[in-house]
Amino acid sequence: MRHDTLKRQSMQLPNGQARCLQRRSLSSLSRSLSRSLSRSLSLGLLLLGALACDAEPQEVDHDFSWQESISGMHHALLGACASDQGGVFAVGGLYEHAAAYHYIGGRWTQEGGGLGGQRLRACWAGDAERVFAVGQAGTIYRHTAEGWFRDQVPEEVRTAALSGVWGMPDGTAVAVGGGLPGATDTAVILHFDGSSWTRADASHVATKNLRAVWGVDNNYWAVGDDGAITYFDGESWLPSASRVSDRLSGIYGTSRNEIYAVGGTGRGLILRWNGSSWLGFDQPESTLKSVWTRRDAALYVAGDAGFVARYTRQEGLPQAQQGESAVPFPHLRVNSILGLGTAILGAATTMETGEDGDWRGSVVGHGRSFGGNVFESSVPETGPDAGPDADIPDADLSDASPPDAS
Repeated sequence: MRHDTLKRQSMQLPNGQARCLQRRSLSSLSRSLSRSLSRSLSLGLLLLGALACDAEPQEVDHDFSWQESISGMHHALLGACASDQGGVFAVGGLYEHAAAYHYIGGRWTQEGGGLGGQRLRACWAGDAERVFAVGQAGTIYRHTAEGWFRDQVPEEVRTAALSGVWGMPDGTAVAVGGGLPGATDTAVILHFDGSSWTRADASHVATKNLRAVWGVDNNYWAVGDDGAITYFDGESWLPSASRVSDRLSGIYGTSRNEIYAVGGTGRGLILRWNGSSWLGFDQPESTLKSVWTRRDAALYVAGDAGFVARYTRQEGLPQAQQGESAVPFPHLRVNSILGLGTAILGAATTMETGEDGDWRGSVVGHGRSFGGNVFESSVPETGPDAGPDADIPDADLSDASPPDAS
């Protein structure tokens, strides 16, 4: 029996027994159970593990439980971002309409009265007055003290799907995506200089779709389909060899010498950048969508079928041998995760079955609940009258001077 089967069975055990089995590292489980073991022996080991948990009291510090704080929101949630002063933003949409929620003061509020434009896919927050959200049809929104405004983008990328965005303390930012009709081998990279968005040369990128971007010290790394990774050194974009062909959907790091890219095809994939090359870190059981870490925190990953995993640090780095996983939300795809103090928040989406299935959004959390009241605008109707600029003014960038990030 494979170790991931044992892991799923552990989720069905009562309370402390399930959590105890979840704390076993993925690597040690795979070593302890070879494919040649019979089913009866595997079940016997499972029972012995459960008895061992009964013999030892559960330590709260090692708890890896998660909860679905909010479910059934009107819109799919595809991205999340936060700042210390400005609370949490979650973005997504329904059909051909964008949606942005703001969590502050213990409640979620849909902002912008139901944004025009198409579904948003990612966001980045420097502070409460400098938030970017990107999505379908070249959509970029910017949040300031006056609310949400739609930024202008170059005309040639207004059909692109933008999937990632990241900003810097100096007011600059980068957005990435792809999917331009007729440009099957060209990804999209946009630079924001504090006043306008311009397109960068992406002819070296060996895919038509970039899906996420992260940066530090005015350097950026972007990942996408076919194992593509590209790096901005402050002056130009350069290829960075991943040596894999899987789709890469998420990227995050702590410095220029510690970065993680996640994705996978069929099962998960985690790569680590050590300052000179990308190396394989782990292959968890489910395809991954998002990653988050901090120098004083574990490495967290999340993805399809509600899969989440955590890798604790030893001697300054997360260790694959210290991995633990869970599948608390098999009905959800966890699209984006981020750390808030000692807690982790996830933006997720489910597909409700039926004749006319609808995407619905959920907020999940580890370490605390992110529940509370939800104030939503009415779900916008589709059709020719719900155009991309409905009710949302374009941003006036003539004298824009965004404040530095805290």
